[in-house]
Amino acid sequence: MEDYIVVIGAANIDIGGNPYNKLIKNDSNPGKITISYGGVGRNIAENLSMLGMNVKLVVAMGNDALGRDLLEYCKKCGIDTSYTLIDDGNSSMYMYINNVEGDMAIALSDVDIAHKITPSYLDSIEKLINNAQVVVMDCNVTHELFMHLKKICKVPIFIDPVSQSHASKIKNHLNGINTIKPNRLEAEYLTDIPIESLEDYKKAAEEILSQGVKRVFISMGSDGMLAAQDNDYYLIDKYPVEVKSTTGAGDSAGAALIWSLSDKEYGQDIIRAAEAANAAASVTVESGKTINHELSEELIIQRIEEGKMKVHKI
Repeated sequence: MEDYIVVIGAANIDIGGNPYNKLIKNDSNPGKITISYGGVGRNIAENLSMLGMNVKLVVAMGNDALGRDLLEYCKKCGIDTSYTLIDDGNSSMYMYINNVEGDMAIALSDVDIAHKITPSYLDSIEKLINNAQVVVMDCNVTHELFMHLKKICKVPIFIDPVSQSHASKIKNHLNGINTIKPNRLEAEYLTDIPIESLEDYKKAAEEILSQGVKRVFISMGSDGMLAAQDNDYYLIDKYPVEVKSTTGAGDSAGAALIWSLSDKEYGQDIIRAAEAANAAASVTVESGKTINHELSEELIIQRIEEGKMKVHKI
């Protein structure tokens, strides 16, 4: 039987802006504008494909020129789109503007088409879901779809909250999730714990674990990643690189977590998983692109083995 990952969520056309100088509010800012393909679920799927994994993508795409181009692009990336829904609505779009340091300043997402993935559609592919190694879901989908997935899914579920607003769909319903990867804002929202220190990060992770999640990985930005499982808590430093843009870093980190946790030898090693996530994120942020096609298993392993990411038990 073939091994594969099912990814459920959003596939977008991304419009990004990077200013040449410090942003001035309520004014036109000179900068560079790029158009690329995105969506948290789709980005994770493409990164997983680059890491040598077989990916089945369950998303909805618009039957317009942008949507058709996006579909063909996903196929060229080696992603199985057989289970992708094509809808007559507008393609899903995401628009962001970074600050001059490369961090997101503001963004808008129009991902309503993702709601076309319904509980009844999941029922129609239940066999596909339950023969997967892992099912990945991003929170661009509806609360109803998330709850239904938990009901029918018999394999590990990996959740990316996407944003604080989208995390509302899973708040107080974390039982049944195998692995979750929130950032600081999402972890604060999910736990109602303000995070201002390393101890606060640990408290948030403890709270998420207490709700029934098996493994928690909290992205800490420039401070690295907190990894938690059972009574073990670790801080893994980021891999040192020059940051050009953080957009897409969380998606590559999520893919690396799934890749590492699916490994037959290292699948229970949360330290290795967090190191892999930080290594993958570093490949993305140093490129200035949402997806860096230089990402590979070999590069992740190389950066782990360099020993530049210190591990701190907390």
